[in-house]
Amino acid sequence: MIESWNKTLAVVAKLASVPVALVMKIEKHNIIVFSKNTGTSDNPYTIGNSECLNGSGLYCEQVIKSQKRLNIPNALFDENWNNNPDLKLNMIAYLGLPILDDTGSPFGTLCILDNKEHVFSETTIGLLEAIKQSFEVQLKQLHQQHILDEKQKLEELSILISGLSHEINTPLGIGITATSIIESNIENIQQKLASKSLSQNTLALGLSTIKESVSLLSNSLNHTAEQVSKLQDLLVSNDVKNYQLIELSSLVKNTFKKHKDILNIHNVKYRIKHQDNDNTQAFIAPNLLQQVLLILCKNSLEHGLVGIENPSISIEFENYLDLIKLHFRDNGQGIANSEHIKVFNPFYTTKRATGSSGIGLSLAKRIVTQQLHGEISIMDSSSGVHFVITLPKLADFSSSK
Repeated sequence: MIESWNKTLAVVAKLASVPVALVMKIEKHNIIVFSKNTGTSDNPYTIGNSECLNGSGLYCEQVIKSQKRLNIPNALFDENWNNNPDLKLNMIAYLGLPILDDTGSPFGTLCILDNKEHVFSETTIGLLEAIKQSFEVQLKQLHQQHILDEKQKLEELSILISGLSHEINTPLGIGITATSIIESNIENIQQKLASKSLSQNTLALGLSTIKESVSLLSNSLNHTAEQVSKLQDLLVSNDVKNYQLIELSSLVKNTFKKHKDILNIHNVKYRIKHQDNDNTQAFIAPNLLQQVLLILCKNSLEHGLVGIENPSISIEFENYLDLIKLHFRDNGQGIANSEHIKVFNPFYTTKRATGSSGIGLSLAKRIVTQQLHGEISIMDSSSGVHFVITLPKLADFSSSK
């Protein structure tokens, strides 16, 4: 949002013929430079700079306190403003409006400043009013989106807990039963030893039962540990820092070549489609995208392509100005449209009887959305499955989780 506001302020500054356009934001007892017109050396303000709000004497303090427009053509000739702190930067003309947040509380100000006397026209005032309203709408939308995101997180957590409960309860139940059988047989052997009535056959049978139960218990515990490990993969962020500018078409080709033996075992052919003159560069962590591709391939091999004649997988690139789309397709059984809404849910699978955990696609979604700052979706397809991965060519990964 800040980058978008910076661009808007650059247009405002140009149209108003001023060197400075700012959005100032209240943070506790301070006011900070939240957004500014960029692409110019004439703006002396730095994003993140702050001043104490109360008693500062700043133009913006008055706007926030009064919640009214402040219009000062030349502070040097105004006894109320001829000593204000902004004069240190030679900002003698000011036009500012209050901005409210989504709750109707003061957010900060939208303002333009000039280093020379400036009688702001009604057109400029009207422009600033329109931008103010636009910013306030965006703040409300951002808050609403945050509420929706939190709701979705709660829904996903509920699904996760339900799936985890199902995955762990079964092996735990088996483990408890096996433990009970072991205890019962040990008690029986001890009683017969005490009464000196333990026969060789009874001992052999008891030990055999205990051995089988121990094996059953071990398998159940291993299965539980495996599910917990998969859950950690889903929830725990890998601290990956090697983001770099990568040619995605080359990365995909190398990924498939590296794992061609697995594809050959399943007789799966693959092809990668992109125009030689297309720029498929993006700033990403290559190992993360490779992990996503392998998850999608594994999903196709274990589900969609089983029993398919001449199975194949294809990757196609779609190049845009600021983003790249990767289309992953196979010619397998596909996924029913009614199931599309569920495929990225943790533990969702139609192959649980064959040992599938349903973790893979949910992990792929987490990597794409949270660590690569992109999107992944499943599309309607007349044959096979069709996933679309959308990645920004450039993104700020400093807050990746």
